[in-house]
Amino acid sequence: MIGYVILFILLALVILLFAASWILSNIILKPKVVTPDKLYQREVELGRLTEKIYQSWEKEDFYIRSRYGYDLSCQLINNDLSKEQFLDPEGRLKIAVICHGYTCGKYSSMVYANMFLKKGITVLTYDHRNHGFSGKAHTSMGYYEKFDLQTVLDWCFSEFGTNLAIVTHGESMGAATVLAHHAIDGRVRCTIADCAYSSLESLIRHQLKKYYHIPAFPFLPVAKLIIRLRAGFWVGDVVPMEGAVQSHAPILFIHGLEDDYVPCYMSQTMYDAKPDKKELYLAPNAKHAQSCEKNTAEYELVLERFLDKYYY
Repeated sequence: MIGYVILFILLALVILLFAASWILSNIILKPKVVTPDKLYQREVELGRLTEKIYQSWEKEDFYIRSRYGYDLSCQLINNDLSKEQFLDPEGRLKIAVICHGYTCGKYSSMVYANMFLKKGITVLTYDHRNHGFSGKAHTSMGYYEKFDLQTVLDWCFSEFGTNLAIVTHGESMGAATVLAHHAIDGRVRCTIADCAYSSLESLIRHQLKKYYHIPAFPFLPVAKLIIRLRAGFWVGDVVPMEGAVQSHAPILFIHGLEDDYVPCYMSQTMYDAKPDKKELYLAPNAKHAQSCEKNTAEYELVLERFLDKYYY
């Protein structure tokens, strides 16, 4: 009888472990994404998207086919200043490709789009897989997203020719994506990474402890295996820091000093590890993805100085 009780307890523990690990894998692979309409309204309310300015831009919506079989919903944006560069067929075309964060979409990129457009740089934004109007596929926190970014750059070079100067900008998961992308593609002139994590596994360990108050072991090892079986990648392979350190392109690391969702030290660590061509802006009074929102003028100044130094 005691043996059956022990067996029942062990079975219950195994089921509990698997259930908890499955939930953890869902947080990574199938996040609850903000709908485009709600995201648009949220960005307007936060002051990150000014409707009058947004409506004044010339926007072209289109889709790019991912190598994984789904469509990426894209938007090419110009204003009067950025359109001037198309009048010079011999000049180098300047394009900023902006990657949004986890659970968001293109509309959360508009605050950054405005800064680039004011510098005469054409902007291309797009929804990551499983976000916005793009096709459904497991979110991978930068693993597959970096290849989608490479596909977007392929489109740029195919559409506009090789005389391009591309700057990438990413926020949160988008920042991790633009950094990881450097490990597979050397065509980017410079990059801005706003509140990126240095490695996905380190981020999960941090968030399990801070927000869920549970140990990484044994849940994380089981979740990692589940993610591998469900989505085909290992959590340990998502290491944006490797792309940052390997890259010969200049990188501006930005992070809010009060960010406890993706710890600020992660950007500091990546900045310290990159040998050269690097800048760091630690934004005061800013939590996760709030550096621009809380310090708009200073953020724009830091961005402008970085572009003046490395981009033009």
